[in-house]
Amino acid sequence: MDYLKEFTSKLEALDRSKNIATVFKDFLTLSMCSLAQPFYRSQDIEQRYKYTISNYNKEQAEEFSKLLAFLVCGLEEQHFDFLGQVFSILNLGSAGKGQFFTPYHVSKMMAEINFVDLEKHLKEKDFITLSEPCCGSGGMIIAYAETIKNRGYNYQHQLYVEAVDIDELCFKMAYIQLALLGIPAKVIRGDSLTMRYFEVYYTPFYFLSNFEYKLRQNMTYKQDIIENKPKIEKSSQLTLFNYL
Repeated sequence: MDYLKEFTSKLEALDRSKNIATVFKDFLTLSMCSLAQPFYRSQDIEQRYKYTISNYNKEQAEEFSKLLAFLVCGLEEQHFDFLGQVFSILNLGSAGKGQFFTPYHVSKMMAEINFVDLEKHLKEKDFITLSEPCCGSGGMIIAYAETIKNRGYNYQHQLYVEAVDIDELCFKMAYIQLALLGIPAKVIRGDSLTMRYFEVYYTPFYFLSNFEYKLRQNMTYKQDIIENKPKIEKSSQLTLFNYL
């Protein structure tokens, strides 16, 4: 089955009284709430879900479940930027915002190139970290996780990601796809330039892989290195190559 085609067709037919961008946004909201709520147990998330689904009848609500199933099956069949593809096919992007999605094969090539330098760190450390300050729908992150998997490592336990995007749709797309693929991540809706953040959600595998503990231990290790760093003696004259 062509899951991408089935997803797009069902999305367009779900509620023709509404703009397709609205239906897609509501799908993202419902999916994100469904994936996050088992771990957050939040009244706010529950209310957001109920408010969004109240705009549709029972039959339409069931169609949203089928859309999520197509997404799950599509990502299970192969790693790729499924929602980014949908976003592009439906022309939901804005050139004015600089929303030009990188084709997945290009993302994969870039991941392969960068992985050459980082593989030695995976052999020496428990995990590596990846920062994506303008993550879009998470395509580059997905490509990087796939590269790690293809090299024989387990990205669900050996990769931690911090992903940021200022666009609400991109924020939700990234969270959903990283959550479904089991990528431990902190996904942020905010401005990477001004460091103003509006929403933060952690993916399920952040909790399941115990990354809160791993990151705390990693920071403790780094702090020990800093505190035990040899002190530089003061001198009246600079000495070349005698500093750390």
